[in-house]
Amino acid sequence: MVNKTIGDICNIISGYAFDSKLFTDNSQDTPLIRIRDVMRGYTTTYTKENFDKKYIVKNGDLLIGMDGEFNIAPWNSVDALLNQRVCKIWCSSNEVIEKYVLYFLPKALKDIERATSFVTVKHLSVKTIKEIPISILPLDKQKQIVKTLDTAAELLAMRKQQLARLDNLIKSTYFEMFGDPITNEKEWDIKKLSEIGDLNRGISKHRPRNEPALLGGAHPLIQTGDVANADFIIKEYKQTYSDLGLQQSKKWDAGTLCITIAANIAKTAILGFDACFPDSVVGFTANEQTNNIFVYLWFDFSQKIIEAQAPESAQKNINLKILNDLDIIVPPIELQTQFANIVTKIEEQKSLVKQAIDETQHLFDSLMSEYFE
Repeated sequence: MVNKTIGDICNIISGYAFDSKLFTDNSQDTPLIRIRDVMRGYTTTYTKENFDKKYIVKNGDLLIGMDGEFNIAPWNSVDALLNQRVCKIWCSSNEVIEKYVLYFLPKALKDIERATSFVTVKHLSVKTIKEIPISILPLDKQKQIVKTLDTAAELLAMRKQQLARLDNLIKSTYFEMFGDPITNEKEWDIKKLSEIGDLNRGISKHRPRNEPALLGGAHPLIQTGDVANADFIIKEYKQTYSDLGLQQSKKWDAGTLCITIAANIAKTAILGFDACFPDSVVGFTANEQTNNIFVYLWFDFSQKIIEAQAPESAQKNINLKILNDLDIIVPPIELQTQFANIVTKIEEQKSLVKQAIDETQHLFDSLMSEYFE
């Protein structure tokens, strides 16, 4: 094993400060990689500006974001130009495999990110990257490590694709059974949301809501972020209320459909346990004409439309009147129940896949720690 620095084994080029006045959204112009594009692997920004060929990035080239979060990822799209605050890195030594460097660098970059002080945005320099120490193992050992991590990464990607297919199955089943809920191509009855269930806003009698006397205890407190980050069923929460907090809030039963009306507007999830609610969350309980699972999926398709109805303000929000007056398709309850049963079975499969994803991620993280700690 030989101790070197990234600068000893790699070349790095910083992006060019292309003129933002020449940026376009015309795909006939030259694609331009900005810092937000590093992890997603594609760009929607283009430029009319002339360029030096040294700033061309090709599919598979390694990129590092140098502001905010110091991420590294291979470029996964057509040839594009390297904009400022993004750098391209490639191996210049036959002592190291580029994939080995790709697996090594994320932890090293995160360590730098955590140690970097900042006022508004953290910045990373090429000099700092070059100074990162790296242990160069024999090539056969590098190949073995890369092969093992590739296998784990491929398995993780496969399971995430499986989860995405199950999500798409739910949506495609909805469209197959009910058609487009916005255009109502199957001409179902349309009713106001208030006609097919009860809508009740959470209560926050006490200000501020995070006063220490209110927090802690045995009562889960569901906030907008808990709803927005949940997938179908709310199973996790970040905060609890004391008995005093319970008295100052509102409590709903497991199975309630939660609807956010501030910050993350019209995000929904079904409550997996009894919990307290602040006034930024509305609870919906279906009557005999519908069920909460059907309404949950309807909101998923309609969220952007509902969000557009929010009055312009410092923080957009909607109110009970807007929710009560929403027009929603109401197919026969027997069909809705059939759909809810299908969704429940698919969600059970999703839970198993998520568990497998967590296990595979743990395996991958353990291997990374074993090889690079």
